[in-house]
Amino acid sequence: MRNAPAHTSVAPASTTSPTSSNNAPLLVRRAPRRQRYSPWRVVRAYIFDLIRMAGSSYQALLAFLALVALSTWYLLAQRPVGFERICPAQGKDACFFPALYETLKLLIFQSTLGLPDDVWGRLLFFALPILGLGLIIQSVGSFGRQAFNKAGRLEAWQVSLASTFRDQIIVCGLGRIGWRIVTQLTDAGNKVVVIERDWKSEFVQQALKLRVPVIHGDAREAGVLRQAGVLRAHAVIADIDDDLLDIEIALAARRENPHVRVILRSFYEDLDSTLNNERNFGPNSAFSASALGAPTFAAAAISRDVIGAIPLGDDLYGLSEVVVNQTGRVQGSLREIEQRFGAHVVRRCFHDKLLAYQAAQQVRDGERLTVVGPLRALEAVRMAALAGEVPEVLRQIPQQHPAGARDTIIVCGLGKVGYRVVNLLHQCQPRPRIVVVHLYDRRPVFADRLTSLESVTLVAGDMRDERVLERAGIERAYAVAALTSDDTANLEAGLAARRLRPDVHLVLRVFSDALAANLSEMFGINTTFSNSNLTSATLTAAALAPDVRYGVEIDNCLFGMADITIAEKDGLNGWSVERLRTHHEALILRLVRGNGAYPFPAPEVTLAPGDALTVLAPVAELARLRK
Repeated sequence: MRNAPAHTSVAPASTTSPTSSNNAPLLVRRAPRRQRYSPWRVVRAYIFDLIRMAGSSYQALLAFLALVALSTWYLLAQRPVGFERICPAQGKDACFFPALYETLKLLIFQSTLGLPDDVWGRLLFFALPILGLGLIIQSVGSFGRQAFNKAGRLEAWQVSLASTFRDQIIVCGLGRIGWRIVTQLTDAGNKVVVIERDWKSEFVQQALKLRVPVIHGDAREAGVLRQAGVLRAHAVIADIDDDLLDIEIALAARRENPHVRVILRSFYEDLDSTLNNERNFGPNSAFSASALGAPTFAAAAISRDVIGAIPLGDDLYGLSEVVVNQTGRVQGSLREIEQRFGAHVVRRCFHDKLLAYQAAQQVRDGERLTVVGPLRALEAVRMAALAGEVPEVLRQIPQQHPAGARDTIIVCGLGKVGYRVVNLLHQCQPRPRIVVVHLYDRRPVFADRLTSLESVTLVAGDMRDERVLERAGIERAYAVAALTSDDTANLEAGLAARRLRPDVHLVLRVFSDALAANLSEMFGINTTFSNSNLTSATLTAAALAPDVRYGVEIDNCLFGMADITIAEKDGLNGWSVERLRTHHEALILRLVRGNGAYPFPAPEVTLAPGDALTVLAPVAELARLRK
């Protein structure tokens, strides 16, 4: 999960980050990939652009053509002095091209014909060069300048580029989440078109540098959607920070293309579940940003070195990275490691080279494993990787979860994210002692809901005040999670907690990727997540593959968690769990058969009709599985 949530140990920008307690190697986030244009695509864009420019100046062009036609007709009909020398024949058909050629010469004052005797002929001979040249300068000259000056008409050129795309993803809104969606899509090699109302947005120029067409306009308007190619699009992601606007965009897109997949980001609590039940949108099409981010914040607060989390029913499955070393106890084959610890390998790398999953293959010294499983299972793997270290180092390993004298988690901030995190922590077994520091007048409804929960204590006050943290029980705190929407306030609360307890585990929510990348180096805070980055992975995965409920990014590869039900005529009917994993990198997190639910089913289990699977796999493989 190298570039998933903007977690400083998985560098969210082109920066390096310090190693975590499991001696994970330094990881660097690569620069976003630019979209590639084939020469034929550029040619098609130029042709479309020329047609559009011709359409915008058609009146002058028509007037010019009418003037040329009138002059040509006059020469053919009246045959003025000197015309016989050019065309001695009498037939109009035979003299058409000579007459047209003489008209063009007349436009540039080069005619060799004599002046006509009639008034209308003389008026035409004098007016044609003046009017013709004027129309040429106005239309043809302007047309030529526009054709070769793409920088001067950048917005129009974006529409021409977008016209050449097919099966593209249209991203509506280019804020922080929208920008992350764009980079994730381009990194995976997908075609992307953006619609943005604010052409001066800080991310517009960055998108143009990636050669992503940006359509300037309101995504609710049918004309703007057509310019972005909604009739040919694979999916539309409505990512504006306004639920009503997102719904309007989704409905407008469906009106234009009833078959296009629509993905919405919702803000209000529980609106995502309501929209998912609507006939117009369908399941797994609307996602709450707070609901997507809360599992990772909760898992990071209750365990160390968690780089992401996946909600599975009432359980939290975390993701961690461990490095195999010859003195540790993470040895043997992949299957033996998974059976011993209860955590399963999702991705394995050796010297930045991706290795295929082979259950019987022995792990090597220096191999990096990304594992998924219950939080305690992840802790067991991490500790086993360090088991061969000298005792002096072992004594420096911090406490891995709330227990004993450090049994408390302090949650600072009671917004939508903080409220969801508290509820997730309350479901954990064993349940930690939870203290919530909040400003009561900000979210009285959330505070009232939490008063009835066992093991949850509310403390009103400013989380940056050391006296408030002392009242919250900082001396018993295993972790402090600052989860407000204010980066500065979260950082100040974290530093205040560190002054009182230098060894306390900190989890910070930040919006700025640059801040997340620098916090570890500046203050030693290794667990920072951007809620926008946590959200973007799921929105991107849901746009690329159907029925995706959650998305994470692992080693620059986007993974999705999706539900699959085996049917009688399904191609997966009769496959074993191990075959599915080997051929499609699809790890079955849970198998529901009849009335029983089985986490991580055995490799030899054969899939049968009626089986409901929850799988974690690369999005590209999920799309193939659904086909």
